[in-house]
Amino acid sequence: MPADLAVAPPPKDVRIPRAVNLRSGIALLSIVALLCLSLEVELLQQIDSLRLYLTTGEIALELAAVLLVSIAIACCWWFFVLLIGKFAGLLLPARWRIHLLWDLWMAGPLVYLLVQLFEAFTIEVFPHWHQDLSLLIDAAVGVTCICIACFCLVDWDMLQKFCRTRLMPIAWFHIVLAIVAVAALWLHGVRLFHDYERPSHATAASGAPDIYLITIDALRADDMSVYGYGRATTPNLERFAQRSFTFDYHFANSNFTTPTTASMETGKLPWSHRVFQTGGFLRDKNQQESLPALLKQRGYYTAMISSNFLAAPFRHGTLDSYDAVEYASPKGLTGFRYRASNLLGVNTQSTLAFSLLRGVNSRVGASLDKMIWGDRYLSPPEDVFERATKFLERQNNSHPIFLWSHILPPHDPYWPPAPYRHRFVSQHIQDYANLVVPNTKIPHRGATAEQLRNAYDEMVLYADHSVGEFLDWLDRTGRLDRSIVIISADHGELFEHDRLGHGGPALYNSVIRIPLLIHLPGQKDAVHIEEPAEQADLLPTLLDLIGSPLPDWTDGISLKPAFEAKSLPDRYVFSMNLEPNSTFAPITKGTIAVMDDQFKFVRYLESGEEQLYSYRMDEGEEHNLVDSLPQVARRMREVLLNKIEEVNLHFPGKR
Repeated sequence: MPADLAVAPPPKDVRIPRAVNLRSGIALLSIVALLCLSLEVELLQQIDSLRLYLTTGEIALELAAVLLVSIAIACCWWFFVLLIGKFAGLLLPARWRIHLLWDLWMAGPLVYLLVQLFEAFTIEVFPHWHQDLSLLIDAAVGVTCICIACFCLVDWDMLQKFCRTRLMPIAWFHIVLAIVAVAALWLHGVRLFHDYERPSHATAASGAPDIYLITIDALRADDMSVYGYGRATTPNLERFAQRSFTFDYHFANSNFTTPTTASMETGKLPWSHRVFQTGGFLRDKNQQESLPALLKQRGYYTAMISSNFLAAPFRHGTLDSYDAVEYASPKGLTGFRYRASNLLGVNTQSTLAFSLLRGVNSRVGASLDKMIWGDRYLSPPEDVFERATKFLERQNNSHPIFLWSHILPPHDPYWPPAPYRHRFVSQHIQDYANLVVPNTKIPHRGATAEQLRNAYDEMVLYADHSVGEFLDWLDRTGRLDRSIVIISADHGELFEHDRLGHGGPALYNSVIRIPLLIHLPGQKDAVHIEEPAEQADLLPTLLDLIGSPLPDWTDGISLKPAFEAKSLPDRYVFSMNLEPNSTFAPITKGTIAVMDDQFKFVRYLESGEEQLYSYRMDEGEEHNLVDSLPQVARRMREVLLNKIEEVNLHFPGKR
């Protein structure tokens, strides 16, 4: 054949598209393998905490859902990098583009796996060393650069062979598991939550008053001007208090959202409803023994609107007790993540946020939101109250209404909108981004406890304004005077005793003394009640006010006698953090506080450490009276220990 007719070999670049496709498939499966391995590392870290409130079967369902999320994230990352490569192809030679694609595909999930291994190693070897988020981010950036540099030096054929022979089998194994997971979740009836509003039902109690319960997240009584605080943080609630009963010493039954809102909903203390952990939920008869369920039986149309999923009925397991539920999810990627992971039948909204894939779902999402939104508060109370007013306007007044509205402010981050900034925060602090409660006892990045509290007070002012606008709307429309209106909180916030935030073992009054204001239909006068009350009293009080018989399973008492200028019975009220305990075992760990009319006794169950405070005289709880008042300490210790023994004696055992 003549030389000029010989078929020339195709240029090397002609074979590149096929190579790209081949490497794309290998890369996708490798990403799946690395993310699934990361999931298993996180499971090993979290399995003990998950077993505190989930059965083995429930953990399996959680893993099934999270496995699907992991594979979805892998596909999104693969596609995202592919888009980057598409644009990079306009600027780079094809072969460089392949290297860029491969570097990005592998570096992201590999770094995530390495960071998870680093966390697991440090927790095991240095259990008391706190891993600051900024340190983890810096480490991730550094490891990413190292990985990309290493990829540039390795033999690509060898690396591709490793992915094909080692990672791809892992990926295929997890894909098969994912297929089984889909079937298991479908058979279990797992589905995505959506807001709903059912048709009203026939009622036999049309003359009963409406009930509006407003709870404000992380609102401590000490920082409210309505309770005598030096700053004018709650002017609207002060106006409301002029026609309400104000309880001066109202105590939360725990120090974080999940157990406290469960106590409000059930009228039971945490050791009775067994919700101990952030991801915990009501089980068995506790799901039916609730305030909305009893009100529904009395002809009420029951509804809840919440911007904190930990306070919502789809997390508590009480959806069947509500005729309408709306979730005012946060704005931005955080809101999308919370909404998309809100699956009924499993607990993935909590699991993804606090346990499994928390890095990519929480830390990455929060970082991106911070880049996009800056220090804008993503859960404004206006979202809840706008939904509440629209909901009430849709009702036809043929039935009494119970509406529970839960707003997130003043919960951190302490980022009030512009009208409230620099009311208490110094003018030289222009950037509010660091005014967030850190995960340590000591503030970081220059934010002192005083600066955090100043910003918190601005958030209280912001929350008060929004609540005030809703109360004014109720008043203008005539609803206020014919309704029972309750304003309270789930817990408080700590800035003293070398601690910040809420949760954990501490039960100082800053985190458990919360507001309680109750307005009765037609009330025009202000009344202060000094006798102690607790969250479990809400259910029997409301039932008593509408003339309904009180159930025998509630731990609280009706406060109605106080409204009639009668004395409440002498009793003890309790607050507790039982996070270290299993839902399925007797109580042996945690912190429990017992209060009478004057003293507060606290016992740390594991260490035996005790505290005794005269909480009316020593509001800062600075003087421990255990040694100076041994008789009082002995009496209250006996009450507490006897009650724990009684609770454990009646514990039904693992279900």
